[in-house]
Amino acid sequence: MYLILHGFSRRNSGDGLLVDLTLEALEAAGVERDQCHLLALDPDSFADLDHVHCAPGEPAAQMSWRLAKAAGELASDFLFGSDVEMLARKARGMIAVGGGYLVTDSLTRQAGVLLNHMVQMRVASRAQVPTIYLPQSVGPLHGPVGAMTRNLIAGIDRFYLRDDISMRELPGPNFRRCPDLAVMKLARELPRSVDAEGTASSTILVGRALPDDGDYVQRLETLSAKVDQPIWAVQADMTGPRSDRSFYREQGWTDGGSLSQVIEQNPSSVVVSVRLHGAIASLIAGRPAIHLSYERKGWGAYEDLGISEFVHDARCFDPDLVAAQTRELQISPGRFWDAIAAAVPRLKSHYDDMVADLRARLITA
Repeated sequence: MYLILHGFSRRNSGDGLLVDLTLEALEAAGVERDQCHLLALDPDSFADLDHVHCAPGEPAAQMSWRLAKAAGELASDFLFGSDVEMLARKARGMIAVGGGYLVTDSLTRQAGVLLNHMVQMRVASRAQVPTIYLPQSVGPLHGPVGAMTRNLIAGIDRFYLRDDISMRELPGPNFRRCPDLAVMKLARELPRSVDAEGTASSTILVGRALPDDGDYVQRLETLSAKVDQPIWAVQADMTGPRSDRSFYREQGWTDGGSLSQVIEQNPSSVVVSVRLHGAIASLIAGRPAIHLSYERKGWGAYEDLGISEFVHDARCFDPDLVAAQTRELQISPGRFWDAIAAAVPRLKSHYDDMVADLRARLITA
């Protein structure tokens, strides 16, 4: 069997998409789906998959007994070996889900990496089978957890990075630049997903809670007042602070349902999404999407797509500029789609190279 690491939850549609794209890449490399076992923080949300195991950690980013259990699993891994290691002993290869972000620039994020990811990284770094991390972002790596993370990922056979900043911060022969899995999916599906006619009327907005948000909420509220027919959509719906619906409720905003539902119900729409994979999922569905990014991964993705003018800093974006861009995309989206189309051959080449590398390491070796 092949063990897939660092799964999160289908209650966040972006994370569910990344698990699907990881399985798709493995299938393209010659790994059959029924050979794949997934380690996930929220295993119950992956009821559609046959082999899912509970990873140590807490998916809802809140205090719970699962964090205490994760701390015990980490201590056990240092002393005797962990349940994750026992599972990994049966694996022919270990592959991390694409789309992760290992960052330790605050005490909260250090705790998140330590309790949700450290055991899996430790097991992968000392594995005797091929280990591959599909396109991720990493950094900044601060503090003792950051130092541990840096040492562990240096022991991964192949570590794909999806943005240039991470590449600059992590020099080493095992690191390779590769676009986000969802970006490469868009490149493979673009010809049948795009409608370049300027027919959009509504504006779908995807927000989320952010740390150190300053006047971010006020900027979102101003934007919603300036765009045509705004509809709030939910990408992540779970308990705890990661819930988009809870975030909207706190602001007194009413959502129109899940992002996929809202897109289906509003075929003529432009999307403005704070969540990266909400933006890319919208692009895959044929909707022009502006991204309000709060992390380096967003700039990497939109630069790879050739549409960097449509990504803005979520904490300090200009609502007037973003509203003007939504109107431009509603009236005349052709230039936007042409820029993405120009990037397609390069993105497809990256995907083919990644699949060939997976095949060589997991099947041929």
